[in-house]
Amino acid sequence: MAAFQILELQEISECYNVIKELGQGYYGKVLLAETKLTGQPLAMKLVRKDRTQLQTFLMELSLSITLSDHPNIITTYPIFIGTMDHYVLTQELATAGTLDDIIQSQVGIPEEAVKRCALQISWALDYLHARGLVHRDLKPDNVLLMDKDCYQIKLSDFGLTQPVGTYVSAMSHIIPYMAPELCELKEGDYLILSPAIDTWAFGVLLFVISTGFFPWLEAIETDTMYQVYINWKKCPDQAPPPALWKMFSREAVKMFGNLLGQCPSYRHPILSVFDYLNFPWKINVLECGTDVEVQEEDLVIEVVEDSP
Repeated sequence: MAAFQILELQEISECYNVIKELGQGYYGKVLLAETKLTGQPLAMKLVRKDRTQLQTFLMELSLSITLSDHPNIITTYPIFIGTMDHYVLTQELATAGTLDDIIQSQVGIPEEAVKRCALQISWALDYLHARGLVHRDLKPDNVLLMDKDCYQIKLSDFGLTQPVGTYVSAMSHIIPYMAPELCELKEGDYLILSPAIDTWAFGVLLFVISTGFFPWLEAIETDTMYQVYINWKKCPDQAPPPALWKMFSREAVKMFGNLLGQCPSYRHPILSVFDYLNFPWKINVLECGTDVEVQEEDLVIEVVEDSP
């Protein structure tokens, strides 16, 4: 376990000036603050004690510190802060917000920025996987930006990260980034964790930032868009691609197919995305006479709720 300095405070204001709140969720919130001693700006993640066990928080803190030496993983400072109501960790400030902040609904972000994200996220995930870890919560909210054009981005939030081979149970609810083997878990069922979980989420994330749409809401049989995609992939020569997939080049479709294999063992390694960076990923759908109008309005990116 990583070593860290321990601070027990009654209030955050004893050592830090809080500037504003950056985000909030079920487990706590993130604040923009600066140290009173040096004026250094930083991000503070406050985790509610009544919703998180100390051991769970210390595991996240230790992992975050240990992984900080990678250039595409956010730096977590070796300090553990305990207040009356929260466990707190401090991190370098992502000055341009999150990847979710720059995704334009039904548009996405420019292709060159998508590819810069693909490169850097795949490096960070491969670093985790090489150390026998699975992130488990890859989504645009957990990709932090040091600039709005994605020249430097950093993976964050290791609260769900666990070793490969861990038995995991069903989540409290399903989000679009969850792999089908996780979505299909019933209460009382368990899954042996593998990097393929992250590979699937990575594929969905690239789709979302390329298009501004989710490919589906849940990777389960009852989700119409997911089932249409699976049927098309099984017999691609017998039917046209689903509407949203018509905007992708042949090479991009192949790349997504490698990442979004329905069977976890058939998914390609994260770094396989490198093979497709020199090809165009999107085509001019208007020139091709392709209608990409989507009747499933819920697939636009605004509908996503935070994961548990």
